[in-house]
Amino acid sequence: MDWAHPKLLLLALPAFALLLWFESRSVHPMAGLRKRLLLIVRAVIVLLALLALAGPARVTQTGKKALGIIVDASQSMGEEGLTKALNAAQAVQKQAGGSAETFLVRLGSQPELLNTDTPLDLKQQLQWQKDRGGDSHYSAAIDYALALFPAGASRDLVVIGDGHETRGSLLAAARDAAVSGTRLHAMPIAGPQKPDARVLQLAPNRSRLTEGATLKLTAQLESTIEAQGTLKLYENGVQVEQRSVSLKPGKPQSETFTRTPGVRNIYKYRAVLEGIAGDTLPANNDALTLVDVRGRLRLLYIESDPTEGQYLMQAMEKEGVQLELRQPGGIPSTLDALSGYDGIVISDVPAHQLGEPTMNAMRDYVDKLGGGLVMLGGPQSFGVGGYYRTPIEEILPVRLKSPDEEEKQSAAVALVIDRSGSMAGEKLEMAKSAAIATAEVLGKNDFIGVFAFDSEAHVVAPMTRLTSTAAVAGQIAAVASGGGTNLQPAFEQARTALQRVKAKVKHMIILTDGQTSGGGYEGLASQCRGEGMTVSTVAIGEGSHVALLQAIASAGGGQSYSTMDAATITRIFTQDTLMHTGRMIREEPFQSKYAEKHPMLAGFDNWETTTPALLGYVKTLRKSTAQIPLVTDLGDPLLAHWRFGLGKVTAFTSDAKSRWASLWITRWPGFSRFWSQVLRETARPPQGRHMDLSAETDGDEARLRVDLQEDAGTRANDARVDAEIFFVAADALGAPLKMLQKIPLSQSGPGLYEGSFRPDQPGVYLVRAQSGAEMVSAGLVHNPSSEASLGTVNEALLQEAVKITGGTLMTSAALPDLSTTRAVQYVELWPPLVIALLLLFLLDVGIRRWEHVQGIWEMFTARGKASTP
Repeated sequence: MDWAHPKLLLLALPAFALLLWFESRSVHPMAGLRKRLLLIVRAVIVLLALLALAGPARVTQTGKKALGIIVDASQSMGEEGLTKALNAAQAVQKQAGGSAETFLVRLGSQPELLNTDTPLDLKQQLQWQKDRGGDSHYSAAIDYALALFPAGASRDLVVIGDGHETRGSLLAAARDAAVSGTRLHAMPIAGPQKPDARVLQLAPNRSRLTEGATLKLTAQLESTIEAQGTLKLYENGVQVEQRSVSLKPGKPQSETFTRTPGVRNIYKYRAVLEGIAGDTLPANNDALTLVDVRGRLRLLYIESDPTEGQYLMQAMEKEGVQLELRQPGGIPSTLDALSGYDGIVISDVPAHQLGEPTMNAMRDYVDKLGGGLVMLGGPQSFGVGGYYRTPIEEILPVRLKSPDEEEKQSAAVALVIDRSGSMAGEKLEMAKSAAIATAEVLGKNDFIGVFAFDSEAHVVAPMTRLTSTAAVAGQIAAVASGGGTNLQPAFEQARTALQRVKAKVKHMIILTDGQTSGGGYEGLASQCRGEGMTVSTVAIGEGSHVALLQAIASAGGGQSYSTMDAATITRIFTQDTLMHTGRMIREEPFQSKYAEKHPMLAGFDNWETTTPALLGYVKTLRKSTAQIPLVTDLGDPLLAHWRFGLGKVTAFTSDAKSRWASLWITRWPGFSRFWSQVLRETARPPQGRHMDLSAETDGDEARLRVDLQEDAGTRANDARVDAEIFFVAADALGAPLKMLQKIPLSQSGPGLYEGSFRPDQPGVYLVRAQSGAEMVSAGLVHNPSSEASLGTVNEALLQEAVKITGGTLMTSAALPDLSTTRAVQYVELWPPLVIALLLLFLLDVGIRRWEHVQGIWEMFTARGKASTP
């Protein structure tokens, strides 16, 4: 017994309960026995209806046998192989005799049923092999054969051939056969190895690139003979290159072509092997591929000195990369504004000039939009640029503290902070946060002292060796605001503290937001400089005495900063501290060293002997998962790269300007190419902003998959996504793409839309998916025939296929054991159930209308009596 929908039987109990409820509510004047009889009849009717809907069937064993035979008639079998396969098929069919119903199917590009009532004409079979045997489509032949089995018979299928499939999936077809109860057997027979040379595939190193980028196309060749020939490359139907090739039997060979597509377009490439003497299968001598070339890269180039920025801009102009130069202050600060760029280059710009909102937008641009970020070194970049504990540091592949082993000199830093009443609130809190961050960037051998001032001086943290950052942080956190403004006492206290400490580097930072009483500050700063100290100043807010603070910094040999945003104080403090303690920058000539293989360094095989020296860099530490293609002579990271979220980030700790890279600019011919490869590898790939498309071959189908987002973090659901399919034939790549069809894609998951189409003809298919204003394209290549007269059998594939179905791998043309295959017949039981239901329905009507039945009966009996004489 078998059921189509057995779960429907679970409705019986609720249905009976409903009948009882109706019966209890009935007000029909019916006798008790009649009422109970009606209830029983109706219950049986409901039960019969549910049984019929559940689809019962009686499964019976039958002795009926059926055997299908599939013969590989593709060109790879050759005349000899096809003859052997047909003879084996006829031998198996003869052994089956009358014990099993048999049929014969030949496979090639399309399967076909053979008439076995008359003797097979070998010449006709060979002609069919020549005309329609260009592919070995095993899966189509199995699907075709499964539809030919008669009902109620056992199902065994014998496949005779070499197992070298060129289309579809034999294993997928075997799984379908197993589900249908069909056993698959295989008889390996191969044709002779014949003179044959072929192009296995033409593979690009990337399927999408931008104008002017270098493209590598690799043709894989294979041959059964030793031969000389010519390999030609066609670009959009026009021959662009050719070369002589020498093929050896059984030795695969690769030939790589280099192209530089200069115009935005869909490029169709075809590799053709010609001039092979005695080649018996010329149909497999070419291969196709498709490359989508987008417009030039457009990157935002942030550089504080426009004159110095011209070196990199001119170099990239030669390489077809567009750099849009902006100075701090004119930088897009929103995610939407940054999304129009393929990447961002930050060159020697301090963090406080970017600002917190812009850095947050840049982090999200990389993380959520898949953008690229390149940071170049300089005296105001990385750690010395104040990027410590910023959103930019989070996404960089390097850490911004200098290596501990490089701390050859101790430093002492004195922080002099205004705590007057005007500093109350955010200003003072940010100043305290900046002081704590300064302590964190110093080493364990360094000294720090924190002094606050209002009308008087206050020692917050006395000058001491930094053994515990937490202890200093606790002292700083206790500072409160109040009083007037007099810098001089605290200035002198800080100077005295620095004089007493034994440190190689001594530096003071003064922060205030107002006018200060007292005088002689410039002279005091000059004395500090004469004693080996440097003094920097930070002016915050409109009321600060900027001119005085600038004069103090000038006299003290430090830097003067002015900001209106209290949030930038931390960046300024850490930047200034790392700059003046001196251990973050190394300015002396060094030779960069090749450390790890990376696409950025493709083509630079003799790096250390061909590149000039660099003159300086900013010290950093490698993050654990980052790639470091280049290092300095001391092993510090020079070029670092990693993925962050959806995007990529690259750090180059030297610069691309005249300060440290002057020898690279003037003496190295590879300067432009190197930076072009760095920027292209880091930049966002040419895709839709919130849309991605993949097209892959799955058997005979091409599967399309679109990933769609509403914004950077939200998947788009219930959207309309359509795909247009364009085509150009393999032998007409110079022709324009012809539109074949437009198909809607259905949603299969959150933001995921899928569809399929069947690529029937050899050639190039372009798929363009669109949803609203978003559009993205992908290419799919259906190569010409890859039949090959190898003279071998793919026994591993055949073995796996028969294993899936429980079949056998046959060693001779013997009839497989058909007795173990189950032959069953399903007899549907719902028709008699429906008939019984209808009869019970008539009985139900009779019980409900029993008075009418009695009246009719009395009328007939009365007529009978009247007619009796």
